[in-house]
Amino acid sequence: MSTIQSSELATAVQEVKREIRKGRWFKNVLYILAISYLILLILISAGVVEQIDPAKRIATIKLQGEISSETINSAEILAPAIRKAVEDERVKHIVFQLNSPGGTPAQAERLWQVIRTAKKENPEKKILVTIDELCASACYYIASAADEIHATEVSLIGSIGVRMGGFGFIGAMKEHGIEQRELTAGKHKALLDPFSPRDAETENFLKEHVLSTTHQIFIDRIREGRDDHLANSPDLFTGLIWVGKEARTLGLIDGHRSTHEIAKEFGIDKIVDYTPKVDLFEQYANQFAASLASALRGSINSRLEM
Repeated sequence: MSTIQSSELATAVQEVKREIRKGRWFKNVLYILAISYLILLILISAGVVEQIDPAKRIATIKLQGEISSETINSAEILAPAIRKAVEDERVKHIVFQLNSPGGTPAQAERLWQVIRTAKKENPEKKILVTIDELCASACYYIASAADEIHATEVSLIGSIGVRMGGFGFIGAMKEHGIEQRELTAGKHKALLDPFSPRDAETENFLKEHVLSTTHQIFIDRIREGRDDHLANSPDLFTGLIWVGKEARTLGLIDGHRSTHEIAKEFGIDKIVDYTPKVDLFEQYANQFAASLASALRGSINSRLEM
């Protein structure tokens, strides 16, 4: 082999080595980019990126579905999110996005107190509510604690009342020869037992001391939050429900602005969701379990609801 050929071969080998090194470098860059992208996604999902973002924002907290201690719409889950949003200096105002048929008075009262406390301790931060399809009963109980309430003109608003219901199986038991064997200590221990005859004395007691008292507290909470806005209508607290257009006339809501319109009004572009993160499967499982438990309770026993 001539010297020239040897030189050309050496040059070719060096060129191949350079191409190999280039290929490895390119692959390494791709690996680094892919890993960096995955790390970024993990940080975003964990909220780390959002935590270091200094931009001022509107915080939103969603409440959708039944309000009870057995669902994600409980005070135990939502109260920490409310406090987190209130304590975050980047959050200028808070918007609750509500869509609920109601729930239990106890959870509504707890959330109402959390919102009122947040307002008193941070008067510079407005707390507003936007309503989608429905905000009835316990949902409106909570909404009344806010500075402003907004809904669409066709949202359903109201149902300011309290109920306790169940079923009676006396007729079916007699027809099928079923006998109840229950022992109690205390004359009224088995209140509204579906397997016992109706008791007028017990029902009157519950209406006077449970339903009426709870209803009056409900009314007092609404008046405390919205008394300056409410129309003088005898129908407001009867359990009736209105569409948003009429609800505005009655003073139950203040307007029809959306969350984005509210943010624009305040001159803030960034809207950040502060709703507690719950696994989607867990969320639907909890809602299904709560619905099933509610249905079973309704058929066997009674509970206080708004």
